Amino acid sequence: MTGLVELLAREELLLLFTVILLGLALGRLEYRGLRLGMAGVLFAGLGLSAWLHPLGELELAPQIKELGLLLFVYCVGLTSGPGFFAAWRSRGLGMNLACAAALVWGALLACVAGWLFGLNRAQIAGLFCGALTNTPALGAVSGRLSGTALEAIPALAYSLTYPVGVLGALLLGRGFAKWRRDELAGEVARQAASRVAIESRSVEVTNPRALGHSIGELRVRDEFGVVVSRLRRGEVDSVPNKYTVLHAGDVITVVGTLASIQSAIEFFGRVASERLELRRDRVDMRRVLVSKREFVGLTLGELDLARRFNAQVTRLRRADLDLIPSDELRLELGDRLRVVAPVERLGELSRFLGDSEREIDVDYVALAVGLCVGLLLARVPIHLFGTSITLGTAGGPLVAALIFGRLGRTGKLMWALPYEANLSLREIGLLLFLAGVGVNAGGKLAGLMNREGLAIIAIGACVTVTTSALALVLMRRWGGAGVVAALGGTSGMQTQPATLAAAFELSQRSEETYVAYALVYPLAMIGKILIAQLLAVLA
Repeated sequence: MTGLVELLAREELLLLFTVILLGLALGRLEYRGLRLGMAGVLFAGLGLSAWLHPLGELELAPQIKELGLLLFVYCVGLTSGPGFFAAWRSRGLGMNLACAAALVWGALLACVAGWLFGLNRAQIAGLFCGALTNTPALGAVSGRLSGTALEAIPALAYSLTYPVGVLGALLLGRGFAKWRRDELAGEVARQAASRVAIESRSVEVTNPRALGHSIGELRVRDEFGVVVSRLRRGEVDSVPNKYTVLHAGDVITVVGTLASIQSAIEFFGRVASERLELRRDRVDMRRVLVSKREFVGLTLGELDLARRFNAQVTRLRRADLDLIPSDELRLELGDRLRVVAPVERLGELSRFLGDSEREIDVDYVALAVGLCVGLLLARVPIHLFGTSITLGTAGGPLVAALIFGRLGRTGKLMWALPYEANLSLREIGLLLFLAGVGVNAGGKLAGLMNREGLAIIAIGACVTVTTSALALVLMRRWGGAGVVAALGGTSGMQTQPATLAAAFELSQRSEETYVAYALVYPLAMIGKILIAQLLAVLA
């Protein structure tokens, strides 16, 4: 066994992938419907390091954890960017008020309980940072106490409470999801329905209110939520546009959800006896892949396919989601457009958009620039209330990625990543981060199990559970969050990637969890850094 410990201590990469392998196996184990998922890597690292600590200390280079965290939060920010700013306008204030109230409660509980158990201010500040899993706050506290006899104490308290903070938040989130499982299932079902329920029907125009008016004048897309993709007048099939005027006896094809199609049928007239989609001699459909980078970030309106090719986009598929197109919808690399156009224009249209899997690649220059900008932002000092703080590796890249994700591209730099590449980098980063945190914290736990250490752990667990529970309740009441958004927002309050990953799995990979996480993360990060320093000075 001693030889194994020496081998793992000497070969960091072997240790890293051993922990990842054990953690992924642990994460697959299920008990009463509960699984750790990727968080199993964290606990595998903690367990292995603590178990083997009497024979030798295992440690991974801190750069491994930093690299993993950098990749994870940057990819999350890119994904969340488009929805972040819209979500802020609708519920950002309520969600952030809930986050702030929960943090203040956590600080008061840590202070009062620490005083009752006879802990000093450094221990109280350290356990607060660990219970709410925030390393930048610990760094700020250590800097504040630098040169004093208390300098090393916050890190010890943090090491004791950090694993409890992660585990407590994970279990509370899963318990909340199980308690509200019917509501969660309804949210997931509605999301699933929105992915597939797009159909088409051929409709004969008979309503006098529609006759003599153009499709644009009738505001068909806005009023009924459908796209008119084909028109047959007499024996001639064509692709209509917003200027096309409808006549009695016209047969049109409408594309949308079943409910929107039914509304359109009631307005235009009646279901036609034939389906125009079956007539493909003059007008046909093709799925075209958007693979040219110059179109990323443009709206469908700016692309203007109707004027260029007499074409109509009837739906857009992004990742696993089908969307009804609108002129305001912005394109991303890898989007698949279902396009209806004259047969002779389809080839030209495909070449125009690219339609090539080989062109779907990562813009590594933009990725490197974005990561550099994020790391620079991470180190910019922010002066607040007489103290200087930074966003850290978790905050700076997230802020940069939110902005770049919203932009999509700037000139020739394409900030957005293809969906599959984003998902892969995100999960690789999370594995590296969890392995690094687990291995480096496990050894420290073994030597701190005394009466004072147990008191710190108990207080930390109370702070974690009650603060997270309060955040869940208040985000639903003040922020109007559903189960998925509440789980994502509470992960943001914790500033904890492991709980975010668990929330993502519980929501069956809903991007709403990432948007809610990003919505409260900046306030939570800055708030914890400030509160921790106040505890270190005043508690």
